[in-house]
Amino acid sequence: MFFSRKFFPFFATFFLGAFNDNIFRNALVILITYQSGYSEKTSFTLSFLAMCLLMLPYFPFSATAGQLADKYSRTALFRFTKMMELVLMIPVFFLFRMGNVPLLLCLLFFMGTQSTLFSPLKYSYIPQVLSPSELLIGNAYVNAGTYFAIILGAVLGNCLITLPHGGTITGGIILIVAVLGCTAAFLIPKLPGLKPDLKLDRSCSVATWHILKIVFRDRIVAHCVMGLSMFWMTAALYVSLLAGGCKEMLHAQSSLVPVFYLLFSAGVAVGSLLCKRIGARTNIMKLVSPALLLMGLFTVDFYFAVTSGVFRSGSSESLFTLREIAVIPAFWRACIDLMGLSACGGFYSVPLNALMQGRADRHEVARIVAGNNIVNSAAIALGTLLVMLLTSTGIMASSGVILLLAGFNFLTALYMLILRGQVISGDTSKKCS
Repeated sequence: MFFSRKFFPFFATFFLGAFNDNIFRNALVILITYQSGYSEKTSFTLSFLAMCLLMLPYFPFSATAGQLADKYSRTALFRFTKMMELVLMIPVFFLFRMGNVPLLLCLLFFMGTQSTLFSPLKYSYIPQVLSPSELLIGNAYVNAGTYFAIILGAVLGNCLITLPHGGTITGGIILIVAVLGCTAAFLIPKLPGLKPDLKLDRSCSVATWHILKIVFRDRIVAHCVMGLSMFWMTAALYVSLLAGGCKEMLHAQSSLVPVFYLLFSAGVAVGSLLCKRIGARTNIMKLVSPALLLMGLFTVDFYFAVTSGVFRSGSSESLFTLREIAVIPAFWRACIDLMGLSACGGFYSVPLNALMQGRADRHEVARIVAGNNIVNSAAIALGTLLVMLLTSTGIMASSGVILLLAGFNFLTALYMLILRGQVISGDTSKKCS
């Protein structure tokens, strides 16, 4: 199935897009932090602004993107969004060459808009071309592919921008990858629009309201969306915590940050592929809550590993290098915990995506995915604001956020028991108790 005409060009299209996004984003963060001469406070603010600009388009544009993906040919929309990416990457090449941070931040917003249009296509394409029995394996490949793209993009973005003439090299690679992604999009088989008579809402707010009503009309779909939103909120907080945690809790240099990012992304990819294997032998929905429970336990152990006190044994004026910290057993314990909790997260999210797609009406899948994006974005924003409030007011230390995330995992595991009896199968209308 993986190398079939119906799947591989689609896989290459979204893989190259996610790969390019992460080269762009990580290179820009390094450019802001280390090469542009900004103060520490300004660099932090601009890095946070970069994430906000990337996520901002999901709120106003997701609903319209979902309607477009249900109304028009998804093949044509794949090609349009990839051509849009290619057009955006032309000025990106010149701006990286000049090191123009303000204009690169502006283009990041438009890249977020392109990603908003692309996301409903990505997840609604799967149930349109794959059989119900292939939904789980298709989502496993997509989840794993996305995180492998994140790993490679993060590494390449960090490395390229630090080379001599790094801006020119980074911009050139981004442009080449955009060309390859656009080429792959034109190899996707032609598909008709599933609901050509769908009336598009002129107002983004009205479109959002209509799509959220569709999402919460079906009880099972609504539970899947809420469960996925909790996953993306905690995943975003885990990733946000890693950079500051390396310095504040492990007293390590910044070279450890990409190592933890790689472990986290690799764990999600491994968990997604493991879900594919186990799902072929048993009803995977029975394992969703146990996966979250195990994720919470790994998180608790991660807390005890990084707060054990052994990382404070060095001089208060110096930070551990990667070589120095690698000889501390608690460091490897933390690495195993991080890999374990992220693998459980990948294992947990794949069945929910597959169940949501299989449960949805085939004419509404893209709009339900768009609604899922809206709820996910809202959950990430609320979770981030809550953590910022707790830490900035001194109510909670950064290490305490780890236990808060473990609590979220345990509560979500209890909530997900409601889907334990559901079956990802061809009979998507079947409701199990």
